[in-house]
Amino acid sequence: MKLSYNILAILLLFQLQVFAQAPQGKRPGGMPGGMPGGNMPQIGRVYGKLLDASTGKPIEYASVALLKQQDSSLITGMLTQGNGDFNFEKLPFGPMIARINFMGYITIYKKVTVTPRATDQDLGNIKMKPNVKELAAVEVTGQKSDFQLGIDKKIFNVDRNLSSVGGTATDVLKNVPAVNVDIDGNVKVRNASPTIFVDGRPSTLTLDQIPADAIESVELITNPSAKYDAEGMSGILNIVLKKNKKAGVNGMIQGGIATGEKYNGSGNINIRQGKVNFFANYSINANRNWGRGETNTTYFQPGKDTSYQDQSSNSISKGSFQFGRAGLDYFIDNRNTISLSQNIVAGNFKNTEDLRTVSSNYNKDPLMENLRNSISEFEFRNYTTQLGWKHTYAKPKKEWTADFSLSKSNNSRDGDIYTDYLDGAGNTTLPSSFQYQRTKGSSTFGSLQTDFVNPVSENGKLEFGLKGTYRDYSSDYKVFDRDNDSGEDIYNDRLSSAYKYNEQIYAGYVNFSNSIGNFGYQAGLRAEQYIYAGESAGVKYKPTKAVPGLYPSVYLSQRLKNEQELQLNYSRRVNRPNFFQLIPYRDFTDPYNQREGNPNLKPEYTNSFEFSYMKTWKQHNFLASVYFRNTNNMISTYTEPIQGDSMLTRFVNANRSNSYGAELTLKNQLFKIWSLTTNVNLFQTDLSINTNNEQSQNSGFSWLAKINSEVKLPWNFTFQQNYQYQADAIALPSSGGGGRGYMMIPTSTQGTIKGYHTLDLSIKKDFLKNKALSVTLTWSDVFDTREFGMDLATASYKQSSYRKRESEIGRLNISYRFGKMDMQLFKRKSNKGENGMGDIQAF
Repeated sequence: MKLSYNILAILLLFQLQVFAQAPQGKRPGGMPGGMPGGNMPQIGRVYGKLLDASTGKPIEYASVALLKQQDSSLITGMLTQGNGDFNFEKLPFGPMIARINFMGYITIYKKVTVTPRATDQDLGNIKMKPNVKELAAVEVTGQKSDFQLGIDKKIFNVDRNLSSVGGTATDVLKNVPAVNVDIDGNVKVRNASPTIFVDGRPSTLTLDQIPADAIESVELITNPSAKYDAEGMSGILNIVLKKNKKAGVNGMIQGGIATGEKYNGSGNINIRQGKVNFFANYSINANRNWGRGETNTTYFQPGKDTSYQDQSSNSISKGSFQFGRAGLDYFIDNRNTISLSQNIVAGNFKNTEDLRTVSSNYNKDPLMENLRNSISEFEFRNYTTQLGWKHTYAKPKKEWTADFSLSKSNNSRDGDIYTDYLDGAGNTTLPSSFQYQRTKGSSTFGSLQTDFVNPVSENGKLEFGLKGTYRDYSSDYKVFDRDNDSGEDIYNDRLSSAYKYNEQIYAGYVNFSNSIGNFGYQAGLRAEQYIYAGESAGVKYKPTKAVPGLYPSVYLSQRLKNEQELQLNYSRRVNRPNFFQLIPYRDFTDPYNQREGNPNLKPEYTNSFEFSYMKTWKQHNFLASVYFRNTNNMISTYTEPIQGDSMLTRFVNANRSNSYGAELTLKNQLFKIWSLTTNVNLFQTDLSINTNNEQSQNSGFSWLAKINSEVKLPWNFTFQQNYQYQADAIALPSSGGGGRGYMMIPTSTQGTIKGYHTLDLSIKKDFLKNKALSVTLTWSDVFDTREFGMDLATASYKQSSYRKRESEIGRLNISYRFGKMDMQLFKRKSNKGENGMGDIQAF
């Protein structure tokens, strides 16, 4: 613990010192303002429409030329079409001048800058007048960064994260600052569960079903505005999948192996020609993982001696999943685009587990032993279709979009359980039992939304939209016990269950933002109508009333001198109980640790406040936030002993929960070859539950730190290090954001989660003249320290649990890129012609 504190303090002090010492002249790339020097990729696009100022009719056959700003030399040119449209593609990055002339009209000059962050530039409807000289319009945008810090959003471009190569979205999020992922894939931000989106929409996919190689970036919105869904205690995590729009043909193939019988392979391709942009990718990921765990419980029963129960488990999981995605964009004209994409995900897994349970008396003499071996096979399929339309206007930043998404999933699980019953001396007391389980489930999730953005002044805009979502889920769980005498399989109606549920959310929002000088403001209001209905064993449940909820948000910002900014914001959010928390069915899968839903659960409501300060240097970024989060009716769990040596965990609403803390993020380009990102989150949580007329409270302070380092070495080597330290923290539920859908870790006001630390190391070597071939070697959890531990304590029992999954893994991956170059990976070939428009190939 002291060593981790010392390391963190030294790094923070070191980074703060280099702010004043680092070079303040040129940015990486060799040119002021961050514009890369030398030859650049040709993936830019500039377009617009020419109109007669007096009649409004399009002007055909006008001459439009693009010139270099530096020396006015010609880059390329064309004549306008019959509808007045012009469109330039395959443009290099940098500042240009658009020269527009036609007989009888005054020549127009417009300045335009194409950058990696803004490859498409719309010059709008350009009106040509005789004898009138128009002023040039100037637009300058910044460079894309691997890590972009904003007051309201943080964007992590994870395609350069070496430690997650060949893994899944879970591995990606482990290395994102401010995000904590436990060994079950449950995700937390600021010690609470965020809402997980994929491409801006809720998804039925789990994090383990999304390959890391398909992810372009992760957006973290800690305090969303009214434009976003109100669901989620700590904001939104949006996973953005890769989608290329480069002209021509380009793509990548990749393959890798890892220790412990693991392998992966993937490929993607993008083809853009004329009005059509087609993209596709495919990934396969297969692995074998082991797990082990221990749970030790001490029971204090009034009038009885203390007793003990010890459980130990060992498990092995084998399986594979495949991820396929294809889609296209059709550019109807310069301002109308239709997009269609289809995802198909399939997986098959086989799990085996040995569970040993020993019950002992007050002297810890074994009284009874239970040996259970289970074998299960799990299969799932997911199909997601997305259709979108986008219309932009000649007025800058004015747009109208409409999106439709439909996702259908089905799954099945077959399990066999063999159990032996022994006495304390190891002798058989009861005949062995055999039980098998058959489960089938399906779900449908659909959403339809439309958004409109209209600038109302130079800095102001009005946004409004509508959205509707629909989810339908059903499951049929059957359990059969085999009679030892007759060999007949008998249906067990006590353990079996069949249930289904349906939920609908209808929402509308309005947002208005503007600025007065250096002061900016935004106010919004979202209304959501939530409708839920469930059925289990023929009994229907409607625990929530269809009452609309209002969710306001307010943002205030003040820009200061020397690239500084302050912001204060507020939002109200909701976290609704899911079906598995609501149904009163009791899960006897582990008879010693039973679980049961609560149909009387209420939604939890959170009021979130955040104050932020951001400072930007030429090669450094610093963001500090302090936040306060008050939650009423917080959904938690409560565990109590039943039947002597068994435990029952139920879902309950806490009276209240208050969380407050501070988050510090530093991104430094310390030297030309070394960049460092450090994130520290300090938080305090207070939780109170009133159950069975007993008051239960828990509170505690904790902190999380992540350090991501990248060093550029000679001979095209890159070395990355990712270190994370999580201190002890009070246990909070992880519903809604987990990597495995409805799974929840057994947490409550009674528990404390033990801290851990982990270190990942990666090194990459680029080959070939254009660095098209790369070899990456990764060693995750170098010291094998990533594990889960928790302590529970009440007046009637205390429990200590430990679980570990395979985390020390070595991976070797090889990738090859082809087609159009990527500015971060290739160097453009020289002498491609006077206008620099030659195609660039990686082979």
